[in-house]
Amino acid sequence: MGKIADNNNNQDAFGTVTDDDQDSYNSIFWRLLSGASKRIDCYFDHVSKLDPSFAKELMDLLAGPKKRKELQIHIVTNITKDSLPIIKQLMKSSEVYHMEGFSGSFYIVDSSAYLYDVQESDGVDDHQKQRPHRLLYSTHPQFVKMQQQLFENLLSRVVPAKEKLKQIERGTEREFIETIQDPSSALQLAKELVRSASFEILVLFSTINSFYRAEKDGLLDLLGEASSHGVAVKVLIKIDDEAVKDASKQKIKQKHERINVNFIERSVRSKITTIIIDQTFSLAIEVGDDSKNDFSAATGLSTYSNSESTVFTYYSMFENLWIQAELERQGKVRQAYFQMFKGQKLKDEVYRRKWSLADEG
Repeated sequence: MGKIADNNNNQDAFGTVTDDDQDSYNSIFWRLLSGASKRIDCYFDHVSKLDPSFAKELMDLLAGPKKRKELQIHIVTNITKDSLPIIKQLMKSSEVYHMEGFSGSFYIVDSSAYLYDVQESDGVDDHQKQRPHRLLYSTHPQFVKMQQQLFENLLSRVVPAKEKLKQIERGTEREFIETIQDPSSALQLAKELVRSASFEILVLFSTINSFYRAEKDGLLDLLGEASSHGVAVKVLIKIDDEAVKDASKQKIKQKHERINVNFIERSVRSKITTIIIDQTFSLAIEVGDDSKNDFSAATGLSTYSNSESTVFTYYSMFENLWIQAELERQGKVRQAYFQMFKGQKLKDEVYRRKWSLADEG
């Protein structure tokens, strides 16, 4: 078996090992992946929980303590309905893309090491026997640089995973608009949707009390958990009191720093808590009696949908309100700035200087 080595050493910068020598096979994988400091680029021809694949070592790295916060991971693979669960898991800590038509699997680590997995055919039916693997690896600078350039070219032709995910989920499920009468069922569904999110959660609380009830029932903690796993979470809260705004923002940021929170004073047409998941599903929860502290007592009907037109309507509404909230915030900053100088008499000063040809020398 060849050894992974720097090209400046006397050791060979190319090597190969089969999974018959399982210890060496795993050792090379783990040594290179866990040593990554900046970037890991990968292509997998298949990703499946049922089939032990080349992605397993990466999954172990992402779940383990050696995952560096600054490490960028790019994954290109063929995304299918069967691979959706593991793809959603990968999307929480990696940039994932879809592409069809290639076979084989490889890693490029920090643009300095290349690993290619060859799954060899031995003439035996795949269902009867696992095909053997052979790992080719290299740290040769020019060779790895060439592979990195090929990967960059690959990235220019891919489809973002979130787009492919929406295509699959809309294609595998008929469009529906479901009315939920039981408040406890609506709350349970809201929690399940938040847990299932892959890349984005948008939540609009049309009253401050609806926010307090969500916090009491654990929804805020679930949003914080999703944000800690790489899901982009934006929370928009309708407020009437500036003091309430500061207290609510502090309450969120103290426990869940990654949640992006904003506040709007502009009147919202209806009292509805709206949750939008991955631009694919929406849940609109009607606020019946906002004075109640209990979710069930305060909640009316709820509407759950994956209809593209319905989800897009709620998504557009949220984004417009978010922009309005940003404009309100910026307006207050400008107002506070000018208020600092209100009533102050600033001294007019005139500076004069006599110029002469001697100054130009």
